[in-house]
Amino acid sequence: MTSSYTLEELLIARMAREFRGGRLGVGATILADLSARLAKALYVPDLFLTTISRAAADPAVHAKSFSDEWMLDGTARMSLGWEEMFRLIAQQKLQIWIGSVQIDRTGASNISVIGDWNRPRAQLIGARGIPDDLWGCERLNFHIRNHTPKSFVEKVDFLCGFGRNPGFGKQTTAPAAPGIVVSDLGVFDFGGPDGTMRVVSLHPGVTFAKVQEQTGFELPDPGPEVAVTAAPTEEELHVIRNVIDPAGMRRLESSEASGRLMRELWEREEAARAA
Repeated sequence: MTSSYTLEELLIARMAREFRGGRLGVGATILADLSARLAKALYVPDLFLTTISRAAADPAVHAKSFSDEWMLDGTARMSLGWEEMFRLIAQQKLQIWIGSVQIDRTGASNISVIGDWNRPRAQLIGARGIPDDLWGCERLNFHIRNHTPKSFVEKVDFLCGFGRNPGFGKQTTAPAAPGIVVSDLGVFDFGGPDGTMRVVSLHPGVTFAKVQEQTGFELPDPGPEVAVTAAPTEEELHVIRNVIDPAGMRRLESSEASGRLMRELWEREEAARAA
């Protein structure tokens, strides 16, 4: 084990440990996408990777780049049309980390609007695939970059995905259960009272008091013996730094993130391609 790692490397390693074999592994954030590649490289060799457009499906493990659609196509064994993709989702073959903007104590999620639907303060990407994933996935995992009372809320402003207590009446098919939530402060699940959120582990140096201060609802106190999120191994760090992200694109979801950093990474990638 090592003590020299970044928060982003910690999160990539922690999310990678949730993937299971024989399924698609999708990450909707940069760190979650890298976690799928790490899982395939080290733990789940039969994990099925795909690009955002699904044009390149089941590729080998590649370094992440701004040109993923083209880079992964070089080793992809197939492409997926949307019909095939939805068939796989319907067969519970998809496991995904969603970059939710809001989540509540029961796991209800929002990636659509902030504020009232008729006059929102912010318009986001829309419900997108969550309603489809909801009826095909076994569970939905969430990577929330910034743990604040604005992201961990008492009630989501717009319901894109049901939580533990959907309250929509009797259905023949159960919606996906909320699974693991990973933020910059800790790891959470929904094993608390009545299926509510609770702490699984806190990242090194983070206290429960800090987490509660940054959460818009009350969490069960885990007590003094709360687990600390396991550090990435030397092997995981080697793969992250030298195989799947040698360019350091994980920094785009760190405190260093900026337009200048994005331009720097893009220019470096273009220069390497031209060399």
